[in-house]
Amino acid sequence: MSQAAIERISGCPINHTNNASSSTSTTPSSSTIMTTPPPTASTSEMIASSSSTRNARSKSPVSTPLTPISDSEQDPISEHIIHNSAPITRSSCFALPINPQLQSPLLRAPVEIIQKILIVSGGEDVQTIARAAKVCRELRSIIYENPDQALWRQIHLQHYDDPRLAGAFTKARSLGEIDWKRRIQDREFVRRIFHEWSHNKVEQVNQHIGLISSTLMDVYLDLPPTSESYDPSTSSDSLNTEILSNWIRSSLFKHMYESEYFVKPEFGTPTAYKEKLRGNQKRKRRNMIDPIISRLHCLIRSEYNDESSEDREWRGFIRESIYNTRNYHKKNDWGPFKEDGKVDWNLLDAISSAMMLNAQAVIDSEPDAWLPAIQPMLYGVEPTRSLGFNNLTRPANLAEGEIWDWADVEGTWCGCYAFMDYADWVGLNQPLLMARSGTEIDLSTYHEALGDLMKLELKICKDPFALGGRQSTSCPNHEFEESDRHPLPPMKSGLPSSDLLQPIYFHGSSAPYPGDGPDTTQQAPTLPQNAIRGVVRLTADNPPQVKWTLIIRYRGQDRWRLECVQVGGRGSKRGFFGIWSDAARSEHSPCGPAWYWKT
Repeated sequence: MSQAAIERISGCPINHTNNASSSTSTTPSSSTIMTTPPPTASTSEMIASSSSTRNARSKSPVSTPLTPISDSEQDPISEHIIHNSAPITRSSCFALPINPQLQSPLLRAPVEIIQKILIVSGGEDVQTIARAAKVCRELRSIIYENPDQALWRQIHLQHYDDPRLAGAFTKARSLGEIDWKRRIQDREFVRRIFHEWSHNKVEQVNQHIGLISSTLMDVYLDLPPTSESYDPSTSSDSLNTEILSNWIRSSLFKHMYESEYFVKPEFGTPTAYKEKLRGNQKRKRRNMIDPIISRLHCLIRSEYNDESSEDREWRGFIRESIYNTRNYHKKNDWGPFKEDGKVDWNLLDAISSAMMLNAQAVIDSEPDAWLPAIQPMLYGVEPTRSLGFNNLTRPANLAEGEIWDWADVEGTWCGCYAFMDYADWVGLNQPLLMARSGTEIDLSTYHEALGDLMKLELKICKDPFALGGRQSTSCPNHEFEESDRHPLPPMKSGLPSSDLLQPIYFHGSSAPYPGDGPDTTQQAPTLPQNAIRGVVRLTADNPPQVKWTLIIRYRGQDRWRLECVQVGGRGSKRGFFGIWSDAARSEHSPCGPAWYWKT
């Protein structure tokens, strides 16, 4: 930048002569040399260069001198940057007396004007704001110490969704509850880690996995709510979805997920080393997996390569989690829950990953077979957005006495279930009951069976067991009675739940999906013996999740019970994943994963 340009910005002439010295030499000393910025300097760099030329010891009683920041003072944005990041160039400053009346007009402007200039000139690149703060303590104070954080709020809203409008929370967050500066600092740090990631930085990244995962979860929870007519393929009202989708799809997130999921094999013994050379050494699964990482992994369809031994090994682990009966018992409602009524994200991640991989395999082999499953799996995290909890006002057009379908239950749903061969399932869970020839089942190469794609027609109804007794007129089109007119058992849950919204009861029918072939004009018949009844309620999580319980009645008997969680919250297009099992909880009865989504 030329001297004239600096003078125009600052309003101060630059004198390269040391007036305090009696020497007539015009050669500046090393302490007075200014590093000239490149000709293409941005406005923010011009501001920084202009301010850096101010005298450090002005004696004017009228104006406050600009006090350069020493190199020892650390910039808050830079606190997170890993040590091998590109260095930030510091501007030198003149130690020359200047006329106090010619102090930079920039710092004589109101704080609001200075913040506006900083936002316009450097808001696109947060590091530019950080560089400006290094110029002097006055700018640093304006940037970092302003209690209302207006500058950081505007930068946040320029790059990310407004957290005050987030749909995930039951209570809107106020302006004062949000630390805008810390959010930007954390997200800028995470952005740079993703941008600069390479496998030779594993140790550095591993030190910050907790911060990275919590920051990604904050970005997800800030998503704005949707509407019932929301279409993930055309949505453009969120800044966070594309950012988050790219981060979770990245090789860095895969490294984070696998490092949380597996323990690296040790090669300290000769036997282990030989196994390594043969390629037979397998990783061990960790007993405790970070639930935040698992929950984030639920937000996208897993990428899977059957040629990769690591991917096959991971798929074997999730199959073991899904089909292991020790994971389901009365204390967790035989589903992906914990005893405190909250979601077991590690188990739900295994279920959702398995079912979406199964669906993708069908689509790859028969492109027209499962067309309804394509949209819930595409578009990154968009299908996991929900109707939210920030507006729970009962619709004004809903007549008194009518049920509010806050979970968007009514309508057509599609879905499927998977299962192991019963002999294999028994061999996995009760090996002593069935002698098996050969070796143990290798779940990494095992292929479970997939049931038919089913179509569900659901309709909401009043609680059939309200007021302590069955309401005979609640569901006239549904089998809530046995043939001898005795009421069917209620769908009780022993888990804690949220009372934020009343449970929604529903009934309906299940039939094979008609498909998209030449017989699309011929609808599959509704089979009375495949009747469905169920209830939707909120879990004890904070924010709450949506729990689905379905009982499928086959040939006059309750046959299967499903306990599921809707990934993304109420009304999400991804649908609900869970576990099917025997409704009567008979001993040695099988179980497996299920997935249903609304069409």
